[in-house]
Amino acid sequence: MNCKLLLSLICLFVVSGLNAQECIDRLATPETKALFKNLYRLSGKKILFGHQDDPAYGVGWKYETGRSDIRDLTGEFPAVYGFDLGGIERGQDHNLDGVPFAKTRQFIREAYSRGGVITLSWHLNNPLSGGTAWDNKPGAVASILPGGEKNMLYTQWLDRVADFLGELKGSKGESIPVVLRLFHELNGGWFWWGKNQCSPEEIRRLWQFTIHYLKDQKKIHHLLFAFNTDRFSSAAEWMERYPGDEWIDIAWQRRRNISARISGPEWFFYSGRCQSAVQITDRSKYVCRCCHPKQGFSSIIQAESKKQNLPFQSR
Repeated sequence: MNCKLLLSLICLFVVSGLNAQECIDRLATPETKALFKNLYRLSGKKILFGHQDDPAYGVGWKYETGRSDIRDLTGEFPAVYGFDLGGIERGQDHNLDGVPFAKTRQFIREAYSRGGVITLSWHLNNPLSGGTAWDNKPGAVASILPGGEKNMLYTQWLDRVADFLGELKGSKGESIPVVLRLFHELNGGWFWWGKNQCSPEEIRRLWQFTIHYLKDQKKIHHLLFAFNTDRFSSAAEWMERYPGDEWIDIAWQRRRNISARISGPEWFFYSGRCQSAVQITDRSKYVCRCCHPKQGFSSIIQAESKKQNLPFQSR
């Protein structure tokens, strides 16, 4: 990814189906529960600024210990670190951006030790065709559901993801909590899991199967699950592929290629000052607010990376 073009501004809006301060995994590790609680506590008050592959490479450098474009510019490391697992399903030693998974594990440990929030996305290959994540021929989602012809292959891929997650340990041997952004931008049409490639029912079933497998079969209990859409035009569109309150911890909209000069409307989940608000659940329990960054843009870009009150520590 080109660091000149990509600065990922990440705004987190935490929800839960039963208790606003409990994550969906009742067996979640103490660090994971603390991260969820503190993200909820910060919601509507603070913005966490993040950068994809921040410690891996930047403008004119690659794999330099302690280097970060964000730190070079602001004097602080970012609060949120994003990495991608694309390629792990094929047994590769590096991801689709060329970053070795061994280095990714190292970067995650270092970021965690600084108090950073870790997010992982997964641009997994098309299991039906063997093409990339952008090979968006229909049918792949149906093929990996239970009973589908590629379900066994998909579970093998999940086993590799689980192995990687299981290796993420802090200095005391604790599992490092991770926000997992499964099937991101699922209401777009460019990935094989997109809106034109599968039905709403199929993607909901895949979401639920995947979480069940990682959480209940592989016993991975240091994950928060983020439901990640692209831009949307109505609450109905947002809800169309929503898997249910009991299946997500965080509602998230991703926008990218943000620069100081913004043309056209760019929308974010944001719970501060708003241009408009939409109800995102029919239970009237949670409200997701959409904010145009031209209004109060400086209040959105804030780095929250100080070491005191680390988000994964109990208060």
